[in-house]
Amino acid sequence: MLVVQKYGGSSVGSPERIQRVARRVAATRRRGDDVVVVVSAMGDTTDDLTTLAQLVTRRDRPQGEHPREMDMLLTAGERIASALLTMAIREQGVEARSFTGSQAAILTDTSHTAARILDIRGDRIRDALAAGCVAIVAGFQGVSAEKEITTLGRGGSDTTAVALAARLGADECEIYTDVDGIYTADPRRVEDARIIPVITHEEMLEMASSGAQVMHGRAVDIGGRFGVDIRVLSSFIEDDDGRRRGTLITSKERRMEDLVLRDVTGLASKGGQAKLVVRGLEPGMRAQTELLEALAAAGVSVDMVFEARDGDGRAQVQLTVAEDDVETARRVAGEIAAPGGGEVRAHGGLSRIAMVGHGMTGRPGVYARAYRALMDRGVDVHGVSTSSTSITVLVDREREEEAVRAIHAAFELGKEAAAA
Repeated sequence: MLVVQKYGGSSVGSPERIQRVARRVAATRRRGDDVVVVVSAMGDTTDDLTTLAQLVTRRDRPQGEHPREMDMLLTAGERIASALLTMAIREQGVEARSFTGSQAAILTDTSHTAARILDIRGDRIRDALAAGCVAIVAGFQGVSAEKEITTLGRGGSDTTAVALAARLGADECEIYTDVDGIYTADPRRVEDARIIPVITHEEMLEMASSGAQVMHGRAVDIGGRFGVDIRVLSSFIEDDDGRRRGTLITSKERRMEDLVLRDVTGLASKGGQAKLVVRGLEPGMRAQTELLEALAAAGVSVDMVFEARDGDGRAQVQLTVAEDDVETARRVAGEIAAPGGGEVRAHGGLSRIAMVGHGMTGRPGVYARAYRALMDRGVDVHGVSTSSTSITVLVDREREEEAVRAIHAAFELGKEAAAA
């Protein structure tokens, strides 16, 4: 069995924690499994290196002016962690070899600080496994066709691990972090939030894009496209070596006994949202398309989009954007609406709450139950959108936590699900 294990920065944040990880990896290897380990930088190393760059450049975002050198700088964190972990594993009596992203032949495009993986050759990793070694790979990094060191951006180590699992044909990819699985809601906000034992890649991707921060969406997307089972586990739980704990993210058809009678799998929320109301547009697709294209050209990402008709027969478009982009969006939309005498209004201070579940559009009563829960607590809904895996509502940011708790209680997510 081939297992890819990824350990985040908190899991290797001190010499003692590195030794704990080494014991877990060594135990997995002694069990007879081939093991590839992807490791993040220790603790706050990446933040500390970024701070150093800010001090010497006197810039808040040095990656904007010095992207190549930032990649050279930040990849040092993962290289340090991988070398130390390799030493600790060898002290356990298990052979191990460490590799940088370029040594592992993780090939990327040329986009410094936000590169995309194009291919993984991994010949040296396969050679290490064939020799009975554990292969330790520095996460978050690769090499471009121009032989430049690149970094993968946010969630890069997760992405490295899942991509390696896909390329090497691993039986499972285990993501070890400081939480013990994916919860039905943020357990810091909802006391009775529970671990979700099994979730599909599609559902997890929706939760990640809607604010759940345990897994990055890029990694989940790769897992879904290449059929990689991902298990999210705590690196601080030793019993039963974590194999049957945590959350399994999978595309495989669930066994009958795993199917549950539950309308909603979990909730995810994200603040920093704003709603733009654009009035006075010509009806039809042309004006909407022109508006969306103009926003895209200005670098504004649009989330939820709704259309309605005003009393005079002209079109009204409501859309949501990140609050940081609202002034740019207001200016661009104003230029589109002005020729027809239209107007633009913005409403900031909003949060989006996604109710995620498989086949949401085919489940009657979900809207009604959610709206009843919010209405009973006087929480206004400023917009709603749907997909095959989610229903998303827009609420005032100061009511976000209350709204999440209300919806969580309405769908009884804190209780054990009934077997089908």
